[in-house]
Amino acid sequence: MSDGEGEFRSLYDRHYDAIHSYFVRRTDPASAQDLTAEVFLVAWRRIDDVPRGEETLLWLYRVAGNVAAHQRRRLARNARLTNRMRLVSPSPIDEPEPQVVRWSEFDRVLAAANRLRPADQEILRLAAWEELPHEYISRLLGCSVAAVDQRLHRARKRLAKEYGKIHSVGHHQTEEGGRR
Repeated sequence: MSDGEGEFRSLYDRHYDAIHSYFVRRTDPASAQDLTAEVFLVAWRRIDDVPRGEETLLWLYRVAGNVAAHQRRRLARNARLTNRMRLVSPSPIDEPEPQVVRWSEFDRVLAAANRLRPADQEILRLAAWEELPHEYISRLLGCSVAAVDQRLHRARKRLAKEYGKIHSVGHHQTEEGGRR
């Protein structure tokens, strides 16, 4: 067993109950178990950054607070998405054809986004799906707000270009299919 493994095992044995209790008081038992595991995963990955002595538990509580905040944001995003999906539900007067067209376009946008570089995909997701202000995105990416504006502008242009490629291929195939 390496020193890092021994340190981690000791840290885990000493502080598991405290961190698990932290989450039990804030969430359901199954989530508490998962969130506790997340905290110790961070500790395992950053074992060299974990302070020793009395500061260890405080550090773990800070990580637990971040994990809990992340879970709250994730749950809030899911709730917002669920509410949006309810709003998107077809109205009684919608005919099937326009709905199929909308979903088809949505699929093409996702396909176009999947063809972008990971950095472009991430900045588009942060801005569009997570609805984060540019200031937050700049802090997450470690760059200026102006750089976020520029990267987002370029990513949107690339997305439009990829969408155009997919749209023209799909349109061309439809025309060919209609000629047969």
